Amino acid sequence: MSKLGLWGLFLMIGGGVIIGFQQISRLVGQSGSYDTLCLVDLFQPDFFNWIDSMTFLGINRLLDTIVMAPIYIILLIVGGVMLIISGFFKS
Repeated sequence: MSKLGLWGLFLMIGGGVIIGFQQISRLVGQSGSYDTLCLVDLFQPDFFNWIDSMTFLGINRLLDTIVMAPIYIILLIVGGVMLIISGFFKS
């Protein structure tokens, strides 16, 4: 398996682990349970101010959607794309 395939697999496993922790915390029912994380939660919101200044064909809405998406969805999608790309470039 190529390095790109391994990175894709690790990203998908990471997304699955995050989903697993969220489900376990929901089952336990603790107060202040595991919230859905997005990129804005991980970094300061000031880092993403440049997105609002983009006006090219509504790309700011697309980037805003990506930034506000749950991190496990981003990990699963990027990992899946990496696995697909690594399948095309087998050595």
